[in-house]
Amino acid sequence: MFTPNALSSATLHHNAIVLDAAAPMVTPRALPKLLPQLRAGGVDAVMATVASLEDCRYAVAHLARWHALVNSGAEQVHIARTVADIRSAKREGQIAVVLHFQGGNPIEADVDLCNVYAELGVRVIQLTYNARNLIGDGCLEETDVGLSKLGRQVVRRLGELGVAIDISHVGVRTSLEAIEAATRPVIASHANARGLHDSPRNLTDDQIRAVAASGGVIGLCAFPSFVGSGYPPTLNDLLDHADYIGRLVGIEHVGLGMDFAVEDEDDFVYFGYDLRYYPMPPWTWPTGLGGFFADIPNVTAKLHERGYADEEIRGVLGENFLRVFEQIWGS
Repeated sequence: MFTPNALSSATLHHNAIVLDAAAPMVTPRALPKLLPQLRAGGVDAVMATVASLEDCRYAVAHLARWHALVNSGAEQVHIARTVADIRSAKREGQIAVVLHFQGGNPIEADVDLCNVYAELGVRVIQLTYNARNLIGDGCLEETDVGLSKLGRQVVRRLGELGVAIDISHVGVRTSLEAIEAATRPVIASHANARGLHDSPRNLTDDQIRAVAASGGVIGLCAFPSFVGSGYPPTLNDLLDHADYIGRLVGIEHVGLGMDFAVEDEDDFVYFGYDLRYYPMPPWTWPTGLGGFFADIPNVTAKLHERGYADEEIRGVLGENFLRVFEQIWGS
């Protein structure tokens, strides 16, 4: 870190692969409206949330809509199953979509559904979404009982299938047990450092060290309540988490998982958000990121200002996640 930079921020950003590992706004219906914003921000790949709290029927229906959109050729979008797919999409000027479950509820009580989802292109599965499910405890449960018997089966099966395990929104014990049981690197697609801002949605130092020891990556999350105590926080506050994680385990374990979302009071009730940790929407995003995807070049500029080297910045923008996904998915 803190070595001279050879490229301008704009050139570096343009040439880099930019991957947002948490993009719940990007759905088949919303994509046409979001494409100009994604292109303005130089975003090449997104992890799009297929399902979280929902059941198998919902998840399969949403996957069908993604495949129908891509097969129609109506938009410049490609479902990525490999890192090579993401790099190819970048060369061809397309947006690569990585299909992502933000919660393991669609697995229901049947570990064999993991095989179905993998066949349909799901490449990342988060184990829980804040609350307890059949896999284990979420991060907002008052208990912290860890992985269930089914949860251990799911972790083992995802490893066999080459599907990435995501511990965002997952309880501390559940996440640590999942990492210990995993046979491949484990990621946190969108989470910050609890040592810098004390929220149960952020990761403890032990969790950060465990993710890094597995070979995984943590995506910086711009959701305002997980960034800092000021409201709204700033982009600099968010990048303080990059510095913190970098000092603890190395900047090669940091990526982007912005988690941009526009939700209302009905969504607040549906997802069971807790007012102690989630303010009632509408939410005010960090200054410097209020334009959502279009403002992601500001991340590159600020990392340059902080003295990060070009290769380190490329890593944070996307290459760190790509390195890990290549290990999990294969080439």
